[in-house]
Amino acid sequence: MGEQAEPTYHDKEQQILGCPHYQVKAKVLAQCCSVWVPCRFCHNDMQDHSMDRFAVEQMKCMLCLEEQPLGQQCQKCKATMARYFCIKCRLLDDGPGKKVFHCDQCGICRSGSSEEFFHCKGCDACVATEYRDSHGCREHILHVDCPICGEDLSDSTQTIVQIACEHLIHESCLQQNLKYSYKCPLCSASLCNMDALFGAIERYLQVSSMPQKYQNRTSRIFCNDCRQRSAAKFHFMYHKCGQCSSFNTVVVGVSSPASPA
Repeated sequence: MGEQAEPTYHDKEQQILGCPHYQVKAKVLAQCCSVWVPCRFCHNDMQDHSMDRFAVEQMKCMLCLEEQPLGQQCQKCKATMARYFCIKCRLLDDGPGKKVFHCDQCGICRSGSSEEFFHCKGCDACVATEYRDSHGCREHILHVDCPICGEDLSDSTQTIVQIACEHLIHESCLQQNLKYSYKCPLCSASLCNMDALFGAIERYLQVSSMPQKYQNRTSRIFCNDCRQRSAAKFHFMYHKCGQCSSFNTVVVGVSSPASPA
């Protein structure tokens, strides 16, 4: 219990109270195991079970250590525990300049401004207003895990983006993935404009040739971008889609010329 009474920090060097996930001046009591934690994510990282944040009723001010009902202001020292407080989600967030809003239809708080998002009934999720007419609308679109880190996107505090193939991924995970691959980790479609790379491959093929014994062979290929099958001249590495000209293809078979009788 002594360790639970100690303050925790979002930035210890700057003496900013909180945890890695939030800036906050209070801990909350997890009803499931009676442990004081800065947030539900910290609890879930430490325990072998998940915390029901909606069951939280008590908080402990990390400035004066007063235990009290959950609220935005400490009843004893009168300090503000967080700039943002949502009684519905039992959420305290003291991040300066951080925009947070509660969506009744999602049933949780979202990062951002309510003016910048609308709730899409088809997706059952909040979508940036700039993508109102262009987002790939799918039922329960957020009820999936990030294909990189595995976190449940419907419950994530990180920025989520929809890539060209309409799959969802954390923006930070996408940037990390792009350091090693240009393909979607789920369907292998190209994640960005590939004109420069594909153009370089095209120029390379124009000035190179395969060994004589391979020149009459044909590859049957599948394109990860247009999802079509076509045929291409056999090559050890590169095969151009006959439908969309993408080089993001996989070989599904190779045909050899018939031998003379």
